[in-house]
Order: sequence, then structure tokens, then C-alpha cells
Amino acid sequence: MIPGDAKIIKCPFCGAKKELMTLLSGNTFGARYWSDGKMIAEMLPQLSPVQKCPECGKYYFEFLQPYEYGEDSSFNLGEMSYREWKEAYLQFLIDKDHEDLMQSVKFWLVQAYNDSFRDSSEPVLPKEEDVFVASIINEYVEKQNWSGNNSLLLKAELCREAGEMEKCSTVLSEIDQETLQDFEAKIFAAIKEKMEQGDRRVFELSFL
Repeated sequence: MIPGDAKIIKCPFCGAKKELMTLLSGNTFGARYWSDGKMIAEMLPQLSPVQKCPECGKYYFEFLQPYEYGEDSSFNLGEMSYREWKEAYLQFLIDKDHEDLMQSVKFWLVQAYNDSFRDSSEPVLPKEEDVFVASIINEYVEKQNWSGNNSLLLKAELCREAGEMEKCSTVLSEIDQETLQDFEAKIFAAIKEKMEQGDRRVFELSFL
């Protein structure tokens, strides 16, 4: 991994500048893949698509802001906690400036929630957050356009994470298993097993 000059963006609300990491090169060696579609790669870090202004505390989309480059590198990715992602979601919901991006925000919010459990076997968030995220998942699943085996596998997985085991089973039944590639078949089997166990936790795809 070779960092480049910092990307400097401005908060669209207060104008405060923020320096973010850029890469001249990177790779996915040693990357970890998860059932909710997230990839974590030390040598290919990703900027958070939503950033929190360090001055005014408002949230904005990083990729929609004009930018310039600094003279030095930065290792700041602007990563946010689940609490911050929830605040961002609620802000965007009220502002209604980017309704076309709300599906993506819901998906990122679910991944941020799952971050709390990726390397932990014990719940670390209150029950009300679990209920809230389940409602977000259900909204996302209902509004998303699903087609193809990969999409249906993700749909089934999200239904499982929301605790909708019957819906998960129905989606899995819509998939023609004979058309699945080897890694897809393994994902299918893992989702089905955890669904039958009533397990809602995100899991690592260790076979990829």
C-alpha cells in the first residue's frame, strides 16, 4: 500500500476543511469478506462514503464534494461508528436532499451495525438498536430491485439478519442451486444453516 497526497474536502454546511487518505496503490491480500457484503482489507482501506464534519458535526456525502489535493499524506478515512451512521441517516431523512441515495445509506448503516459484532460473540448494543436496524433492513429489502443469484443470496442474508427466517427460506427456495458457482453454493449453505439455527449474526466468509 502506497498512500498519495491527502484529498481535501470542504463541509457543505460550514466550509470546514478535512483531509482524507488517498492511495497510489493497494491490494486485497489478506482481505476478509463478510455475509453482509463488506470487505475489510488492511492494504486497501476505503474512505467512508459519508463524512462527519469535525467542526459543525453535520454529515455529508464525501463523493459529492469538490476537492483539492494537499502536499502531504493523510491516513484519515473518516470512518464512523454505528451511532454516527444512525445520526447521519436521521439527518438525511429530515433534510430530504439526497433521497436517491437513501437506499445506499440504509445498507451502510446495517453494515455499521454489524461492525459491532464482527469479532465479538456477545451483544454490545441495546435491544432497541436491534429492532431499529431490523426495520431498516426490511425497508431496504422491500424497495431494492433484486435479480440474479448473487442479489438473491444477499436478499436472503439480509432477511436472516432481520430475523425474518420464513422470508429468508422463501428467497432461498427461489434460487436454482444447480446454477450456483462453488463459492455461491457455500454461501447458500451457510445462510441456510444459520437460518435453521435461528442465528441472525453476520458471519465471515472464510471459504473465499
